[in-house]
Amino acid sequence: MSFAFTRFDLMSWFPRRQTLIPLAFIVVVGILFPVPGMAIAASAFVTSLMLSAPFLGDERDRLDTLYGVLPISRRAIVVGRALSILVYGFISMVIATITTLVIAGVRGSTITPELLMVGYAAALAIVGLSIGVQLPVLFRVGYSRGRLMVYAPAVVIIGAAWIAQAFGVDGDVIGSIPPTLGLGVCVAIGVLGIVIGTVVAIRVYSRRELR
Repeated sequence: MSFAFTRFDLMSWFPRRQTLIPLAFIVVVGILFPVPGMAIAASAFVTSLMLSAPFLGDERDRLDTLYGVLPISRRAIVVGRALSILVYGFISMVIATITTLVIAGVRGSTITPELLMVGYAAALAIVGLSIGVQLPVLFRVGYSRGRLMVYAPAVVIIGAAWIAQAFGVDGDVIGSIPPTLGLGVCVAIGVLGIVIGTVVAIRVYSRRELR
């Protein structure tokens, strides 16, 4: 049932201009900024910003009322919505990767597999953090009251950077971290964020009254 809802969910909000335009923004970032991997970072932030888009569609088209009468569990709805967001993130990542490789070829620069892996891991951490923070709130209160949560991941990242700076964690310290450890931490943050955000969202959404 979750996969069926994912297909329905994507059909309801993905093929819209306001959903597709941010994907073009990823290409623009990859072209305008010569730093390798910027398009991959942009894809993560685009996915984070677009996480609330399906909830806007729920309120605009009164789909919450439909979910309340459909023969489908709240759990399937939450899992299906999380999967549809991950599908959007995957598509944005594919676009970012193609853009990165094409621009690198045009400029004559080299993109190593290690650089791509670092970009993917960091992007997964951002998306996981976004899902962990935003999904429970949006499922609990909806888009209108929870839309400001779209900025929460950026605030968390900025806050973490400020705390790290306050404790003397600078570029040299970060550079001394073994790459495999850094990749592992990013992947762990991403996976835990997705899992915890989905589990908490299931719990809060199961107690929400749909009208």
